[in-house]
Amino acid sequence: MKTKSPCVWKIVLAGVVFPLLWTSTNAQILESGIGPSLTGSSSAAYYYISKAGEITMQVNLWGFVKNPGRYEVPISTDIVQLVSFAGGPLHNADLGSVKVTRHLRDERNRRVEFTINLNRLDRLDDQALNLQPGDTIFIDSSSFTFEAFVGVVTTAAIITAAVANVISVTR
Repeated sequence: MKTKSPCVWKIVLAGVVFPLLWTSTNAQILESGIGPSLTGSSSAAYYYISKAGEITMQVNLWGFVKNPGRYEVPISTDIVQLVSFAGGPLHNADLGSVKVTRHLRDERNRRVEFTINLNRLDRLDDQALNLQPGDTIFIDSSSFTFEAFVGVVTTAAIITAAVANVISVTR
């Protein structure tokens, strides 16, 4: 005679479903270099790119680039050069809406955010591409990728299989 136990659901959720969900949803982020590293080393770093005697500034580059992190670069560096210093965008980077956060050191000491389209460099003036000290540039992933689709389908299949197993065990 089989007994139904509410603890079976907790065991399945805590021991099987949640770790699988975590692994499948974070696999793409970890592969891209923007998430926490499972090996304990940081995937972001500090990069110094300058010649001796050059005036430099510090900027942050986050998101879907090969080497995200904090960069100390010559004051004349623009966004395209910064992305190049970072090894370039990843294949699923959304260059059509690159977000720039800038700290304005004026009487109100405020931050502004704006978006630029790096896919259409011919439509941007040099002023739009210029960096300022302390800028943070974020390149997100494109809204739909095949890898994301496969990840969602795989996660749904794992959850369905786990639920079906629990139902068959409790019957």
